[in-house]
Amino acid sequence: MTLDDETAAIDRWIAADLAAAVLPADRTFVVESAGVRALVVGLVRDPAAGDELFDACAVLGGLVAAHGGSPTLASATFEHLLQTLDLRAPPWASPARAAVAEGFARAILDQALRESMAAWEFPHCSVPLEEDAVAVAATHPSRDLETVNEWAARVAQSAALRGIRRAIVSGRDAQSIVDAMAIVGIRAVIA
Repeated sequence: MTLDDETAAIDRWIAADLAAAVLPADRTFVVESAGVRALVVGLVRDPAAGDELFDACAVLGGLVAAHGGSPTLASATFEHLLQTLDLRAPPWASPARAAVAEGFARAILDQALRESMAAWEFPHCSVPLEEDAVAVAATHPSRDLETVNEWAARVAQSAALRGIRRAIVSGRDAQSIVDAMAIVGIRAVIA
């Protein structure tokens, strides 16, 4: 396949995806994804590509999700590639299709995890008590001590920047919060 043939194949793949786009975000992804599409097309045509093709397909699925694209587009894009290249059922098609879906699902899950963790940042984990005092819910979803300590440091820093000088802390990770608050000059006690 020549470079002109690859470019034409990518253009047909983009056109097929645009025709199946159900969300504005789908169209945005399709238009902005020529680079990863070129990588996938090149790897499909390389018999020695192996796992690189599956990795590229996972990236493709992850990018659909990162752009806010629909599951419909994520599930259809690989079929459009096969149609574009006029491939029937190559042996690598099923695992490559699965890699697109897994990349999409992983990106959605990662985003949900980031959003759920953000709910524990200051001031969301606190309740104002008085002008310079708060109560802090100190039970972070993570059980990883390093993650908890990093979170406690962010909570303490954010509280100090907002003028908090006293805190009542309760929960499994209370000691981490109390220790971090002591460093920034907040008098914290465990309730």
